[in-house]
Amino acid sequence: MNSGVIVMLERLAGTEPVHPVVAGVSRSAASRRAVEAAAAEAAARGCPLRLVHAFSWLPDLAEHQWSSAELLRQAKALAAAAAPGLRITTELIEGHPVTGLLRLSRRAGLTVIGDGDLNDRVCLPRDATAVQLAARAFGTVMVTRAACPPAGPVLVGINGAADSEQVLRLAVEEAARQDTDLIVVHVGEIGERAHAVEAMVTGLALDHRVGLRFRVLTGDPTEVLREEARDASLIVVGARGEMPYHGLLGSVAQTLLHHGRGPVVVVRRARPVAARDMRVGVVSEGGTR
Repeated sequence: MNSGVIVMLERLAGTEPVHPVVAGVSRSAASRRAVEAAAAEAAARGCPLRLVHAFSWLPDLAEHQWSSAELLRQAKALAAAAAPGLRITTELIEGHPVTGLLRLSRRAGLTVIGDGDLNDRVCLPRDATAVQLAARAFGTVMVTRAACPPAGPVLVGINGAADSEQVLRLAVEEAARQDTDLIVVHVGEIGERAHAVEAMVTGLALDHRVGLRFRVLTGDPTEVLREEARDASLIVVGARGEMPYHGLLGSVAQTLLHHGRGPVVVVRRARPVAARDMRVGVVSEGGTR
């Protein structure tokens, strides 16, 4: 049964759709981190985990399908070890990883992907899967690194834009889940906007019993947040500050994807899903769906 049919049945039944955490699976070390992080996120959110690997047709299709299926089985075992009892599904998707993951992001509560060694690149490659997904996904994306993240606090950069509350809520929830402090950085003047952000995040931190440090700094936001994020265990940022349009990333998000040592969560407001948008060809472990 395809995703469009599922959406239609959910609507007819009058039930709310379940939004899984979706993780892209590859053979990289960063992808292993993505699977573990996605399993932890799914368990914390009380939703299923969907592990996805994209492939293209090759002359020796049987061998390629076997290796892809084996990769997914290994990823499923890794996720199950990270979050015992979690509901996990695996799927092979034909085509480019970006295309498949973008389609799946329409119904995902969170999409998780390895960074493809962005820290090792001289310039940020705009065509990298992680960059394309962070820029174009229809919801929030987490990009993981191959190396262990620093053992520091969760850091969130905020500017008081329209999506600030959504960004702050996610950052507070992550800090609470990790049992660590939260650092909120606002780059700009101390004014009405900064005071409003501080009041908002203070209330959220108290509700979740999270230690909070609120900092108002001046300078180039990209350089300030790059420096502040050096020891962060998780970095949370909006997709594009004042203009969170689909398909665009702001300079801060790009800089943190490129240079941040810890995983980066790029928060984007989810858009309504139409059943016609959900048609995606999938090859599962049991055949074509």
